[in-house]
Amino acid sequence: GLFAGIILLGLWFMNMQQRAWEAGIASEYRVLYRDEPRAPVSYQVRNGILVCVGSAIAGWLINGQFGLSAIQWALLFAGLMFLSRDTVLFGAGVVYLVTNKGIAVRFVPGHIDYRLFFRFDEILNIENRISEKIPPISWSKLTPRRVADRGLLLNPKNIDGFSKQIQEVFISPTNIEKFIEHFPPSVHVIKNSR
Repeated sequence: GLFAGIILLGLWFMNMQQRAWEAGIASEYRVLYRDEPRAPVSYQVRNGILVCVGSAIAGWLINGQFGLSAIQWALLFAGLMFLSRDTVLFGAGVVYLVTNKGIAVRFVPGHIDYRLFFRFDEILNIENRISEKIPPISWSKLTPRRVADRGLLLNPKNIDGFSKQIQEVFISPTNIEKFIEHFPPSVHVIKNSR
């Protein structure tokens, strides 16, 4: 009971952190569009079933060790996997906000979250494209899954990239056309490249 309460409290704090970030962006800029892409449900269900089956088998194999039953071991293994490897199993948390001045991104690939803002005047062009199977090392993929079928590649005006660590940025909005509609006319969008 106590353990479940701690987990629920942590999830509530994470949700409040998300809302605080969005409120901060909304206080500085005018938010035109919000998108929160997720990994496909079939991917999440498949991974959840695999973890449960794997944990049940591991629990059955080490039944009785340290005085724990197979069910206790299975719950322990499944709980550890669900809590520590959640982004691998269910996809990273991503939120994109199109504002009047740029694109805000909150990317949570694990236990650390990244809050980025790409100003429209820093972007040379945006390519509406299919993702590479093995993306170039210069790409930063800010997507729920490491493999995204289609998305937008943000190319910086500065030859050195957006920063020392971030060169080109690949994002995968749920509805690309609706996402692009909210860009100002000054942003050059290259449609269906590659």
